Parts: sequence; C-alpha cells; structure tokens
Amino acid sequence: MSNNFFDISKANFLMAVAVGMFATSCGNADFKIKGEIYGADNQSVVLEKSDFHGRWIAIDSTRTSSTGAFSISRPSPAAPEVFRLSVGDKFLYVPIDSTETITVTSSLEKFGSEFTLTGSQKAETLEKFEKDVMALPAGISQDSLNAFKRQVYAKYLMNSQGSVVSYYILTKYIGNTPLFDPTNHEDVKYFAAVATGFQQERPDDPRTALLEQTSKDALRRKNSAIGKRLEIAAEELKVMEIDLPDENGVNKKLSDFVGKGKPTVVIFSLLTHPDSPALNLELSKIYKSRGGNINFYQVSLDPDQYAWRDAAKNLPWTTVFDPDGEYSNAARSYNVFNFPTFFIYSSAGELSDRAATINELRKKL
Repeated sequence: MSNNFFDISKANFLMAVAVGMFATSCGNADFKIKGEIYGADNQSVVLEKSDFHGRWIAIDSTRTSSTGAFSISRPSPAAPEVFRLSVGDKFLYVPIDSTETITVTSSLEKFGSEFTLTGSQKAETLEKFEKDVMALPAGISQDSLNAFKRQVYAKYLMNSQGSVVSYYILTKYIGNTPLFDPTNHEDVKYFAAVATGFQQERPDDPRTALLEQTSKDALRRKNSAIGKRLEIAAEELKVMEIDLPDENGVNKKLSDFVGKGKPTVVIFSLLTHPDSPALNLELSKIYKSRGGNINFYQVSLDPDQYAWRDAAKNLPWTTVFDPDGEYSNAARSYNVFNFPTFFIYSSAGELSDRAATINELRKKL
C-alpha cells in the first residue's frame, strides 16, 4: 500500500483523472468478476474504483465461500475502466470494457503477486504486464530499465489501439517512480504513441484529450531543452506558468518567484487532508533551514475553499487555491500523479527536478 503522506495508490493519478470523468451506465447490462482465492474462507473481497485524487474507493464487496469462491456483478461502465480488487492489504487490477466476465484465480497468501486473469484479451494482457513488472530486479540500472521500457512498448503499447490497458501501463508507478515519465525526454515518444492510438480509436474518450496535452507538453519541454521550437507552441516556455489566488484573493504568478535568484519549490497538495499538518511540519523544517533563501509555491486542489483558507493563512510561504479542483489545468500541465508532488526550479529559473516524497525533496534540495 502507499507509504506516502496520503493514502494514494501509486498506480495511476492520470488514470484517476480520466476514470473520474466517467459515469456508470444505468442500463441493466452487468459485468462480472468472479473466481477462487485458495485459502480464503469467508474472506472479504472489495471492488474499488479510483477517484480523482488517486484514492481507491470501495463500490461493492462480497465474501468468499468456504472454498474461496466469490463473485461480484456491477452495471457496465459507460467507457472502459480499470477496477481494483482488494483482499486485506493486497490487491490486483482488472480491466473492464463492457459486459464481460473476468475470472480471477489466486491464493490468499499471494493475492496480487501470483494470479491469473481470464475472460478477455485485455485482462490477460494486463496480467502479463504486471508479472513482467514484478520480475524486475531490485536496484535495476537505468540502462536495463530503458531496455525494459522498449520491450513493454513492443509487446503492449505499439499496437494497443486506444486500449485502457495501454493507459494503465503508461501511468504505472514502480514504488514512487513512474515507469514512463513525461518529464524524461526519452519517454516522450511513448506518450505520443499512445496518444495517437487514442486519437484514432477513441477520439471521444476523456483520456484522449489528456494524453494529447501531456504529449504536447512533454514534446515542448524536450524541444526547449535542445534549443528547438515546437510548431504547436507560439514561443518557448521557460516557466510552466501558474496564476492563481492566494488566501487573500490576490492572484500570485509562479513566474514572479521563479528565476529571481532563489530556488523555487512548487508543491501540489490538499491542505484540508488529515495528513497535511504532518506534511506542512516537514516543509516548515526545510523552509526555515534555508534561512529565507528558497521560495515555496503551494498549489491546493481542495474541494472546500473556506476550509483551505483557514489552513493556508498560517503558512509562511505562498499558497494558492485552484478552483478547478479535479479539472485543474495546473496539475495537468505538470502531469501530477499523486499528492503531495514537488517540482524544483533552480535559482536560475530552470525546472530541474521532481520529487514524490518529502524525503526525496529534502535530498534533491
């Protein structure tokens, strides 16, 4: 499970953005997930769906029989989705297109690590991919990881034709690190390839626009790094601008802080989350230790603006509120996967690094 400040799956903030846009169909057609979990006698099995913030929310549950058998049926989604089955603190992911029946076979002891999925080609593909990821050695070198990503592209992404599994793969996290990172110039081609498949096969899918924008932003950053201009951009961007109101209602531009002789940390978070005080305490330690030689620009996507204002007014750094919440252009532009996420601009104004945890931020500063 997540070891971050917030209880957020590392598997897919981007997926959560798109999945949150889908409504469940109101027809009578159902999909079914059934199977057997050996060694599970009267064990709770929970079906979950991701919300915008990357948290997995229970939408149904059942209990296994004395032999470990279970079955859950739900109305078919209006568009393909990836659901999660949880048993205790273990889980596995199941892609659903429409009205298929997916059969899961596993054991209570090794649920999520040793399993089979049958009933659709997409389910079998996702199973193979998950097992490929689990087979990666600890401490894999960057060269070996790059080779693995090329293999994943050839096996699963190149001919995926807008499959929800390709989206899942593209947004997969390994620990705190995205397998495919749009801020990595070498990974831009993978985002572009998947975006093209969605454009051709699923032009009305909400993921399509998100992939297109992510791909364009990544390409813009790549070409900026090598001194080129992207045809779709009117000009080369040095700062990925954010312009939002602070707790006093005064708009604060990120560009007013970046490149002014101090490093600037952009923080995406939820100030009203119960774990935010712990996060802000650690941020305060970093902020004070720099003796005023650093800028913090904290972007909050809280659902309650009034509660946010109460939480923000006592912080010594700049905090702004994004009223678009789950549809935040700022979060989309920075390709935020979970909360908190940190971006570091150097004192010269270059976007130099990204951190997924407070400890990682401390090291990179």
